[in-house]
Amino acid sequence: MALVTEKFEFTRPQVLTLSAGSLQLLFGWLDLFGLDPNYHVIQIGVGVLGLVMAWRLQHARVYGLLLLVGFGMLALSSDDVTTEGFLAVRTALIGLVILLARPAREGRSWWARR
Repeated sequence: MALVTEKFEFTRPQVLTLSAGSLQLLFGWLDLFGLDPNYHVIQIGVGVLGLVMAWRLQHARVYGLLLLVGFGMLALSSDDVTTEGFLAVRTALIGLVILLARPAREGRSWWARR
């Protein structure tokens, strides 16, 4: 079963969404930074949402917007510098990259040109 067919192609925003969702899920599952357990639940939820929304370009763009707005507001509402605040800024920037990433210029997707 190929990942790229005539009907099913991954674009750059979709690959970024899939990668960001996978990393969020991994960081939520593993306790790498000694974070609050509630933040782990948020990371796992955001990771699963990224994996689910990566299958369509429009959904990947919405995921980027949700990361940008949600974690951007979380970062701006933080009064002190913490690890959670840094991770919120990082996740908001990832959302911005997903939102602004261009799909392939041609009809072929990013995966097909590899």
